[in-house]
Amino acid sequence: MFYNGANCDIYIGKGAGKKLLADIRNARKSIKIVSPYLSPLLITELIKLKKRNLEVELITTDNIEDFNESYKKNIHKLIKQNIETDYIAVKKRQKWKDLTEILTYIELGLLTLLTGIIYYIKDVKVAFGLLPIVIIFLIIKRYKNKIKHIRIYTYWYSQLFPFKVYMSPNKTKLSNTFIHSKIYLIDDKIAYMGSLNFTSSGTKHNYETRIRTEDLNAIKEIKYEIYQLMNHAHLPERDLQRWGKQLYQEPIN
Repeated sequence: MFYNGANCDIYIGKGAGKKLLADIRNARKSIKIVSPYLSPLLITELIKLKKRNLEVELITTDNIEDFNESYKKNIHKLIKQNIETDYIAVKKRQKWKDLTEILTYIELGLLTLLTGIIYYIKDVKVAFGLLPIVIIFLIIKRYKNKIKHIRIYTYWYSQLFPFKVYMSPNKTKLSNTFIHSKIYLIDDKIAYMGSLNFTSSGTKHNYETRIRTEDLNAIKEIKYEIYQLMNHAHLPERDLQRWGKQLYQEPIN
């Protein structure tokens, strides 16, 4: 993208994100962010905005801090696990459980009866009575195995809000392009660009450079650029369903 002649404010120094964060928190309609690095604290800011029913979009890379060690991390708020129940399989499993229970009672009854007969008759031939008990035992074992492996639940994953996570070049051989842009579009009216990432250090502590513009033509071009990155970048990205399977447990029944 190239656009010339935009009116903008320029800021250079520490605390470059102070006004940015203020504009983000005062957003009324939408927030669109492109940042290769994220801090969990600022992801929490986006989650709060989503709870206010604002339109939120995020484009980042797989250099997400703090998302790999504990279950209760922000990534579990961004990626939601959805469960579908196969009710036909539920009925089948219950039918097998009922049959297994009945066979268990029959097995115990036969075993008790055979024990009494052996006690009173004391004949080795009576041991052949164990054969039906063994057969019932094997049938019970087979059904218990079927119960254990029948799939009741199917899982799929959805996003709390639209976001795209591109693969870093050092983690894939499919592309050497790294999404290094830092773009912030607020209510489709205010745009920030510069060096600061959406991190605590970038917005508060680092010596950064950023511009702020409300130039209508520049906003139009920036909005289109974000749209292209969100929908037509044709670069390797994290697969949501595969990622969800890595984050969550998926018991089948």
